[in-house]
Amino acid sequence: MKKIVFIALFLFAFSSVASARIIYNFGYGFGLLNSGNGFSKLDKKYYDYYKASVDFEHFYTKNFSVIAEPFVAYVNRPTEGVSFGVSGLLRYYFLNETTFRTFADGGLGVSYNTLQYPDQASKYLFMPQVGLGIEFNVGKSTKMFIEDRFIHMSCASIKEPNGAVNSNTIMIGISF
Repeated sequence: MKKIVFIALFLFAFSSVASARIIYNFGYGFGLLNSGNGFSKLDKKYYDYYKASVDFEHFYTKNFSVIAEPFVAYVNRPTEGVSFGVSGLLRYYFLNETTFRTFADGGLGVSYNTLQYPDQASKYLFMPQVGLGIEFNVGKSTKMFIEDRFIHMSCASIKEPNGAVNSNTIMIGISF
């Protein structure tokens, strides 16, 4: 069942790629709000990662867009590993000014991890996420992005145990 959901989300995410604006993102993520383990910690060890993604953003109105976001993340601590997958996001732009505009987004992603955490029964994870960001005009058609996104990773109780990994990701992006 989880493989079917993974494939369906992957195909849905790429349904609007042909007419999309492309945004290249790089970011740093760290553990956040992981129950009883302190700031930036998971199982009493520090948890952090580096993330790269390419956003394919398709606008439906001036302020509303759908984003397909394939990504890869290198987990640095507590152990080294790789996570990759795709997210589908809805983004709404508000506070439209001449040189910048702000946005909020949210959606669902799926990932496969080479790491196996003791509190998670599966390496396939679901990733509900929400974020806030700002887009700056830095040239005629060049835009810079800064976003802060909260991501929750778990196997959605498909298997037990279903321990969650929560993280905060700070991303910087550019679109030409």
